[in-house]
Amino acid sequence: MRRSVVTIMISMLGFTAGCAAVTSLDGERMTVRSATFASYVEAVFRRQNEVATGLAFALDAEPFDSARYRRLEAAESALLDACDGLNVIAERRRDGEGAGGLKAARAARKAPECERAALSAAGMLTADR
Repeated sequence: MRRSVVTIMISMLGFTAGCAAVTSLDGERMTVRSATFASYVEAVFRRQNEVATGLAFALDAEPFDSARYRRLEAAESALLDACDGLNVIAERRRDGEGAGGLKAARAARKAPECERAALSAAGMLTADR
């Protein structure tokens, strides 16, 4: 009996997570299970990937002991932390593994945080040149 109550509660959590709305930085509200949200998450993932690549090249070109290097390194760390969930989902899909519905939805709901970190890091790339 206890096991079935826990199963029902977990199922309800998964259902409500899928119905909850997420707001992008430009103010668009989307449900997690919508095609619009899937496209948004894909765009955020691609953008953060571009920015992370730009940061890697900028860090490589910058003197290790410079103030700009430290700022870029902090931006890279913030970007990686904010986008970790999206990167894990992408890696698992690439490797043919399932991310798990609830786990993937939870990670995808953090896409606006990743988007914010990508915008901030992109700004760091053009600042102080």
